[in-house]
Amino acid sequence: MELHAAIAEAEARIRPYVRETPLDFAPALSALGGAQVFLKLENVQHTHSFKLRGVMNKLLRMHAERRAQGVVAASSGNHGAALAYACAQLGTHALIFVPERAAPAKIAAIRQRGAEVRRHGNDSVVTERFARQYAEEHGLAYVSPYNDWDVVCGQGTVAAELARQLPQLDALLVAVGGGGLIGGLAMGIKETRPSVRVIGVEPEGSAAMRFALEQGRVAPLAEVRTVADTLAPRAVSDLTLRLAQRYVDDVVTISDAQMLAGMRWLWAECNQLVEPAGAAVIAALQSGAVDAGAYRHPVALICGGNAAVESVFTAYGA
Repeated sequence: MELHAAIAEAEARIRPYVRETPLDFAPALSALGGAQVFLKLENVQHTHSFKLRGVMNKLLRMHAERRAQGVVAASSGNHGAALAYACAQLGTHALIFVPERAAPAKIAAIRQRGAEVRRHGNDSVVTERFARQYAEEHGLAYVSPYNDWDVVCGQGTVAAELARQLPQLDALLVAVGGGGLIGGLAMGIKETRPSVRVIGVEPEGSAAMRFALEQGRVAPLAEVRTVADTLAPRAVSDLTLRLAQRYVDDVVTISDAQMLAGMRWLWAECNQLVEPAGAAVIAALQSGAVDAGAYRHPVALICGGNAAVESVFTAYGA
C-alpha cells in the first residue's frame, strides 16, 4: 500500500474515536526567533497523549473475532492507558503488564479505564519480553507501543491534521521515545511535503534513537537516566529506525533540567500541565538546541499531559 494512503485510511478509520487536537499559536516562543511558532496539543487527546491514535488503528485493523479474544501489552503508563480506553470503547479486554517500578498514578489510570494490570519485572525490557511470551502462549494479540506498522500509521494521523490546520508548516519538533510517533509523523509529512524539516528531541540520558542513527543499527543503551519515563526505552526498533533514517532530518538532545523548565513555562504561559516528555520540544526551542528563527512556521508537538499532579497541590496544602 502507498504510504500516504495508509495514513489517510488510518485517519478515516480512527476519526470517530479520537479528537482533532488544537493547534495554538505561541507568542512567547515566537518572540525568541521571529518565527510564528505553534503548539500541537496532543496532551488534550483522550487519555492525554497521542498514544490512542496508534492503538485504535491497531485494534480496528484486527479481525473482529481476534479482537474479541482480548489483547496484551506492556507499558509503564501512556500506552497502557490508551489501550485500556480503546478496548473499553470497542468492548474487549486489555491485559497490561507493567514494571514493578511503574508509577502508582499511571497504574491507577490504566485500571480506571477498565484494563487488568499485572506487575512483572524491574525493567521495561523484561516486562515486554514476558508480555509477548504470555500473549503467544495464550493465543492473544500483542499490541506494541511503537514496533508495529498499524500503530505507526495511527500515530501518523497527526500529520493529516497538521496539513489541514497549517498548510505553511515548514518544521516539526517531536519528542522521541521508541520512535513510533516521529516515524509515523515524519512519513505522513514527508511523503507529500518533503521540504518540511522534521526534528526529533530526546533526553540526554536516554537518546536511543540518536545512538541508533549514529551506529547505523538498533543498539541498546548501556543505561537510561531521565525524569521522562515515556522517553526512556533502552532501544528503538528496526521499524522506527528505518523510518527515522528515511524521513527524520535531525535529532537533538536536551537535559532533564531544561525539560522541567519547559513544563513550568507551559503551565505558566499556556495553562497546559504536561509531563516531562510533553515539554521536551519546548526545552529544545528555549535552550537553542533548535533555532526557531531558522523557520517561518514551526510546530512543536506536545505529546503528553499525564503529569504527576499530586505534587502540584502540595502548594495549596491539599
